[in-house]
Amino acid sequence: MGFFKSLIQLFGSKSETLKGPTFVKKFSENNKQLKDLEKILKIAPKDLESKIKQEMKCISYGINGEKNIAYELKNSHMPILILHDLYLKYNGLSAQIDYVVIGSKFILVIECKNMFGEIEITNSGDFIRYFKDFNGKLYKKEGIYSPIVQNERHVELIKDILKKEGLLKKDYNGLINHIVTIANPKTVINSRFAKKEIKDHIIKHEQLINKMKSLNNNNNNNNKCISQKNMNEIAKILLKYNGKFNIDYKRKYGLSKETSINNKENKITQKEKRNNFKVSKDLEDTKIYKDLKEYRLNKSKKEGIPPYCVYTNRELENIINSMPKTLDELKTINGFGTVKCEKYGRDIIKIVKKNR
Repeated sequence: MGFFKSLIQLFGSKSETLKGPTFVKKFSENNKQLKDLEKILKIAPKDLESKIKQEMKCISYGINGEKNIAYELKNSHMPILILHDLYLKYNGLSAQIDYVVIGSKFILVIECKNMFGEIEITNSGDFIRYFKDFNGKLYKKEGIYSPIVQNERHVELIKDILKKEGLLKKDYNGLINHIVTIANPKTVINSRFAKKEIKDHIIKHEQLINKMKSLNNNNNNNNKCISQKNMNEIAKILLKYNGKFNIDYKRKYGLSKETSINNKENKITQKEKRNNFKVSKDLEDTKIYKDLKEYRLNKSKKEGIPPYCVYTNRELENIINSMPKTLDELKTINGFGTVKCEKYGRDIIKIVKKNR
């Protein structure tokens, strides 16, 4: 509710002069991708855990970098509108954009890159990452996708959207700019062979305010200007084309529903073992144990829930130790309340009866 209220306050009073930086779409550390990966990590097999943790680490670094940019923008003391984390979709194309800053003399698309290690930018504009050991010896190098090319495509999509909405005026030609900020202070950028137009589009995040002031001053020399009204309209249009960015991490990491359920059950079992709960080998070999475990797995698949939600290994062992004959006797076992007994109780009693 507060988000829409702020929009009404911002766009509903066009006569007011913008006095400083205003976040139309605020920075938030509450990242959906990170939360989704945390859930995936709980059900992923052991061999995927390191990859998932590495992706989570990269996202966390990125969030920290975007937080630094938010701080710089907030303290710029410039009359600008700021939109964070846009996922623009138009005409079959899409762009995930970290920041769009709208001023009276420029529109700036900011891509935050938390690159690590040593990055070389060649004369042809290629980006190469070098991996070195603790002694500084090179052991690997790889090409990475140019963030500048990525940003140029973002700019073109924004232009297409504004053109469609009748807001891309001839006067704005040259006012839409893009920049890549390197958020990691330890990153070494070797750009000595890079062309000037490449160098001009890569800065450290602490240089951002000076870059915006430079754009503002350069465009002061011409009559091009975005009115307060059009600044507001551009922000509204970008929000109109903003959608939700979702990644199917189960698909990305090859996790089927059945695999997820089995892995989660295995992790629960391991947790129980760490808590000094052990199912004896003799018990695991019994027919009743196998029957109850098979029933639990089938039910969990049918209902789309983890097996431990039917009953845990501890509860399974307690069933075998108690061998209940009635639902009332089953209810005396810890973990079996009325609801669980109504759902699974009769089937469990049948399995127990069959194995007496």
